[in-house]
Amino acid sequence: MSLQGTFNTAVQAMNSQSQALSNISTNIANVNTTAYKLQDTHFATLLNDIQPTEKKFFTVNTFDTRKVDKQGTITTTNRTFDLALNGRGFIVTNTEQDPTSANSRWQYTRDGALFGKAIDLGVDTDNNGVSDQGTLLTTANGAYVYGWPADADGNVSETNDLSSLTPVMYGNNSVFPSKATTKINLQANVSATDEGRQTVSLPFIDQSGNSRTLTIGFNAAIGQDWTLDMASNDVNNQPVNITFDSQVQFDGQGKLVFPQDGLLNVELEEPGVGPQSLTVDISKMSQFADGTKLTVVNVDQDGYLAGRLQNTYFNGNGMLIGSYSNGEVKNLYKLPVATFAADNNLEAKSGNIFVQTTEAGAMQLSGLGTPTGTTQFVTGALEASNVDLADQFSKMIITQRAYSSAAKVLTTADEMTQAVRDLKR
Repeated sequence: MSLQGTFNTAVQAMNSQSQALSNISTNIANVNTTAYKLQDTHFATLLNDIQPTEKKFFTVNTFDTRKVDKQGTITTTNRTFDLALNGRGFIVTNTEQDPTSANSRWQYTRDGALFGKAIDLGVDTDNNGVSDQGTLLTTANGAYVYGWPADADGNVSETNDLSSLTPVMYGNNSVFPSKATTKINLQANVSATDEGRQTVSLPFIDQSGNSRTLTIGFNAAIGQDWTLDMASNDVNNQPVNITFDSQVQFDGQGKLVFPQDGLLNVELEEPGVGPQSLTVDISKMSQFADGTKLTVVNVDQDGYLAGRLQNTYFNGNGMLIGSYSNGEVKNLYKLPVATFAADNNLEAKSGNIFVQTTEAGAMQLSGLGTPTGTTQFVTGALEASNVDLADQFSKMIITQRAYSSAAKVLTTADEMTQAVRDLKR
């Protein structure tokens, strides 16, 4: 190798070590950045060919790699909209609320610090003269989070297609519709020592979503036989006509023997709405001589009133669930997990995001099944940077020494050139 080659080798070595130091500096600067992925520097030999003398010599070149597939530590935040991915995959986002717009660009992130952006829904469901407000889910850098929307029954169709996704958005004043009661479960005891009328009042929800009461009277007949009467008033406190099964029988041990299935069929007339059919399950009723009137152990029914959205939260499958004032919960959206054949070949962009490249391979959308799978969402937590600070400081020391050594070679080559120059004098 000539002195000219020595100069080139030393300069290229300094440039390469400078690039390595730049990556180390970036890694250290982002040691506390959520879901930041380490960028490493690799070195490769470089063969130079100088014309016309054709003097060849070796130097060094660099290429950067990013360790996207290396898991960062998961730290608890206890914040409702914080999600950490434990395992492979990315949250799907887009720069635009409308993915068909010209500026739309799909992006992928592991930074699960999500935020709610207030929006005007443009409707007034309460008729109070004020438009309903909604919440649009975004990432920290303002990108819109996309997911599969649930249908009216809370079911989600998981399709491996970006066009099946919509921005995660919900109305802050959304309503969970009421459900009319179809079955009432009554667990009670009628007193065998009281031959009078014993009553119980059972709550139910009518077809218009109103809370009503069905009163059942147990009238002692002969031995263990009882006849029933029933009554209910509408919302205007007017009685309604009721058709019902009117016979109940117990055996000598206080066990219900009729009806055999323990079910009473009830039909209430509802003017302007249509009849409402109910089934009253009394299979757990008994007749014991406890010296008191009818004693209720438990009453429950399958109807519920309409409720307003009170809270939203994610579960371990990435399902956004709404909790309503009537005690009911409903699936709203499910976040898909995007995976690539070669995660490390994704292109990193500002804001903890990645974009797809040809080298990364095709993108696959999938929904998480159970938290025990290979990948899961950890709610109320975030993934920390995968930078090992001690390792970076060790590399920084080695890089600094390599740079100083290359600089020393350059200085020595310069001194040798000066010595050659001085020989001519």
